[in-house]
Formats: sequence, structure tokens, C-alpha cells
Amino acid sequence: MSATRSLPLPEGWTDPDAYVEALLSFATSSDLFRHLCGGVHMLDFLTREPDLYTTLLPEDWRQFFEHHNIADIIDLLLRDDIQPMLAAYKQGDLAGQEWRGVAVLPPLSLIEFIQQIRRLTLRREFTPHGSGKATIPPRIAVGMKVKKYHEVAHFSKYVNSLCDTVHRERGEEITHIVDFGSGQNYLGRTLASPPYNRNIVAIERRHQFINGANRMDVYAKLAEKKKVRLYNKKLDKCKTCEDPDMPVEKLDSQPERTSDDVDEQDTGNDDEGVAEISIFRDISVTSDELGTFPKAGGTVQKPVTNTNTDAPRGAMNYIEHEIKDGYLEPIIKDVVAPSSQKSAEPTDDVENTEQASDVNVMVVSLHSCGNLVHHGVRALVLNPSVKAIAMIGCCYNLMTERLGPATYKLPVLRTMHPRLSKDATAYDPHGFPMSRRLEEFKHDGGTGVKLNITARSMAVQAPYNWGTADAEDFFTRHYYRTLLQRVLVDRGVVPKPSVPKDLYSTEPEKLEDVGNPLIVGSLRKAAFTSFQAYVRAAVVKLSRDPVYGQKIKENMVTITDEELDRYATEYWPTKKRLSVTWTLMSFCAAVAEAIIAVDRWQFLREQDCVKECWVEPVFDYGQSPRNLAVIGIKK
Repeated sequence: MSATRSLPLPEGWTDPDAYVEALLSFATSSDLFRHLCGGVHMLDFLTREPDLYTTLLPEDWRQFFEHHNIADIIDLLLRDDIQPMLAAYKQGDLAGQEWRGVAVLPPLSLIEFIQQIRRLTLRREFTPHGSGKATIPPRIAVGMKVKKYHEVAHFSKYVNSLCDTVHRERGEEITHIVDFGSGQNYLGRTLASPPYNRNIVAIERRHQFINGANRMDVYAKLAEKKKVRLYNKKLDKCKTCEDPDMPVEKLDSQPERTSDDVDEQDTGNDDEGVAEISIFRDISVTSDELGTFPKAGGTVQKPVTNTNTDAPRGAMNYIEHEIKDGYLEPIIKDVVAPSSQKSAEPTDDVENTEQASDVNVMVVSLHSCGNLVHHGVRALVLNPSVKAIAMIGCCYNLMTERLGPATYKLPVLRTMHPRLSKDATAYDPHGFPMSRRLEEFKHDGGTGVKLNITARSMAVQAPYNWGTADAEDFFTRHYYRTLLQRVLVDRGVVPKPSVPKDLYSTEPEKLEDVGNPLIVGSLRKAAFTSFQAYVRAAVVKLSRDPVYGQKIKENMVTITDEELDRYATEYWPTKKRLSVTWTLMSFCAAVAEAIIAVDRWQFLREQDCVKECWVEPVFDYGQSPRNLAVIGIKK
């Protein structure tokens, strides 16, 4: 099970330390990479003076891009074999050569940049573990899309195999699997079912997700559907009036009836006296067995004996809790040795202490957002009970920054976006980077590797999964939003961006100095049929903005379809330039993600208690591009 290499190194690399050194050196020394991945924002594309495209890219690159279509440029960046062209440049044998039927060849500096990005991109090829196909029983798979099914089927098989590896290497069996940010608990439900039969502790901060997970547990036959008889309130009142001393049976121990618990077809008529409805009960939970643990601050559903002889050996415990660090011992102790059991008899204290000390936990995460993966990685170091981790991250934009703002040689490219300044000056101890290696890395710009929110947002791009139609959709959406920003500036809704004197000032931003606090968000597919349709749909949504809403209504109500058509015609040539820029930014995203994965792996390497750690692809990139799992096993 243990990976043959500590990192999925690109072709040509054998020493992970040499790779890390080259990765960090490139990321901190290449101005073009740093501007493409963190230094520019697409909303500034048509509002910047001087022009962002001209300022950002070398002239020979722009000349080449002007003579070739975007599909060929994407192929050059992502798929074409560039080695013959590099060899031709070295030999000086370029006379009369063409590229894609045009005499304008890719510049040598562009080819070298492509080569550098590719040689630093971690390999993402996925090889399924073990024999047999990874599948999920139909009752467990209800509600899963194809992508989720692929992720859960393969990762549950991987986690189960990793548990066996830990048992074999440490001589201790993993007793519980803690799932960080379990959501609707597809992963936990699969691991608790045959053939894995693992004990799961699902931690989720959203109450509605836990309710939904419990309902799916019932359908999956991992929890029972319990019948409860509810007495009619009018009938109870009548009985009480007739004979005040007559005892009336109450169901105080049962959960309060809510709209979530009652199906429409099960709702009884008050005139019938008694109604019978269904509520859901986890096989590991009773309604009066809720407790709290002092340090973790959440609510845990206590385990009880499962009386169903046909049920799997595995069990599930749900904990409603917002994870703010990696310390889990209060949660683990509360689940394994509940306080209600401790107070039963004096001898139980000894028994429960043994139970708590014998617990061996693996912490897992399937696409947890932002710092949640950092907390999971640190859990291996902070908790004696945690023996291994397997963490898969996503939503890198939700990570925080630990070292402060990055510096850029061309600040003219960047607007003072509020989130950029806020995140850069947060100095969050839980943020990126985690490792000393990245924190102390020295380069010409200072000390420490830094990724701002734009760079982290780019790290989730998956250009290798683009098809022709997908790419065109991306480019159209970005073009419409960028052109809308130009319209908003021209009509005085938002100020024209200026060159910032201090890009990361800690002083509160004045409203007139902020370039873009407006977020359109998602729109219906019909909104992208034309620029007219997009503007009309976006204005309706932006009119609800608490700051600019009234101004948008006043300034945009008079704009005509003819004016919008004029904008679309006048700026149409810029769409290709925008598409080229976005493609280059997305191409660089793989290096940004490699930096994040390396940081988490490097942090584990630096801990004395960690025996082994590695990074490994656990999904097919085509199905799920966030496929890198960070694995750690304690000594």
C-alpha cells in the first residue's frame, strides 16, 4: 500500500528534495508565473490603463497568439510534444518551418516556459488499488452523481486498505475512522457497510447535512425507521378537563415533531384522535442520549448497542461541530467512553479509561475545504489517539494566509480588491504555508513562499479536462463578466481602477477606492445566449447588492439593447486575448496546486512522530481533478 515514492514526481525526477527545491525556486523567481498565478484578475482586463494584456505578456508571445486560434494554443500548452521544437531551436534549424500551417512559430521563451511548468507538475495518473472493481451497493449509492460515485468507491477502498497497512506496520488495528467535514456522509456510509464494516465518527458543522445523512442511513438500512404514536392534543385536553387526576400518557422522551420528520402522506387528521408518523433514528443513537464535550464545543450522538443481527459490524456516530483546530481528543473520548457510561458504576471508570486509551483513529477527508485539511494534517501530531491520516483537499481559495502579503514587480497589474488585502494581512496561524521549509525559504523577494487568494483560486482549475465546448463556455462567461465590468465603470456604477500606492494597506478601504466588491455569481444558462441577456440577468441580481444595489438600478435602467450590442461589437476582438490569458493562468494552476500539496507533505516530514508520509493520486483525474491525497502514518 505504501507509495513507492514520497511524491508523484514528474518524469525525469528521482530525488524529491531536488524537485521541491526546483519547484519553490521557480515559483518565487519567475515573474511571469507569479503574475499569471496571483498577480492579475480577469475583471481588470478591460478597465486597466495601460492595457493588462499588453503589460502582462511579452511582445513576441502576443504576435504568435494573434496568428493562431485558441484551440491550437490550448493544444500547445497542454498536449503537444514540444521536444522536437526545442531541439530545432538549439540546432538553429528553423528556416522555412511552419506551425499549424502558419509561418509564425512559438517563441523559444514560450516553449521554455511550457517545459518548465510541465516538469514541475505532479503526476496525476491513477492506478486503482487491489483487485476487483471498486463498487458501492445500490442502496448506499442513492443520490450520488457519477463523479461522487467514483470518488467514494475508490477512496473507501483505499482507506480500508490503508487501515490494513497501518495494522500490519504498527501492530495496532484502526478502531475508528474520523471523517472531517462529512457532509451527507457518502464516504462514511460506505465504509460502515459491508465489506468494510468500519466504525465511523462523522464530524459536520451543518445540522441540515446531518439530518439528511440520517435519512439516507435509513434508506441504506444502516439505521432503523421507528414508529411513534402521537396523541391528539385536543383529545388530551378533553381527558384532562373531565378528570384532572387521570394520568395522561406523554411521550416526553421522544423527539419533538417537526415538518422534517413528517411525510405529507403520513400526516394524520386531528379528528381521528391518534396519528402515527415515522421518525428516523440512527442505529447508534437514542433521542435522550445527547451530550456535550467541554473543549470541542459540539454535540455528539452517543453510541448504543445495535440489536439488529442482520446489520453490519460497522457503526456510525454523528457529531455536529465546527472544527477550528486539529485537537480531537475530547471528541474521541466522548465517543469511545461516553460520560453516561462513566457514571454508571465505579468500576466503569477503569474500563472506560482502557477503552479510550485503546482507541486507534484514522482521520480522513474527501474534498474538505480550505484550512480543514490543515486541521486534519495537524491532527496526526496533536492527538495520541490518531495513528494515520488520509486527506484530500479542495477549495484552496478558502485557505488563509500565514506569512502576509506577497510582493509583485508589476503592482500596476493589480487592483485593491478587498479580499486580497484582508486575507494577506490576516497572519492566520492555521493558514498556508504549514511547513518550516516553505516558511523559511529565501528568495530575491524575501523569505517564505506565499500564495494569495487569486493564486489559490487558480489552483483548482483543471484545464486538462477541457473539451472544445467546455473551453468556449468558460471563455464566454469570463468575457461577458469582464465586459460588464467595463459597462459598470463607464456608467459610473463602480470607479475606474487606479494604480495602488500600497497594494496591501491595513487601513480600511474607502468605497470609492475599491475596484470590485460586486459578485454576480451563478446565472441560468439562458443568460449566456447573448451579452444583452447576460447584462439583463446580472443587473437584476446585482440590484440586490447592499452597497451598490440602488446605484445599479439608477445607472443601468436607461441602458438600451443598442448600446449593449455596440459594446459587444467594439470589444469582440478582446475576447481572444482574454481567452489566451485565462488559458495561461489555468495552465499555471498545476504548479500552484503542487506547491500546496508539497507544503502539507513537507509539514509531515518535519514531525518527529511521523513514521511515513506521501502524496498519491487516488482518483481518475478525468473524473475528479482534485485527486491528490496526503497520507501520514505515525511511528
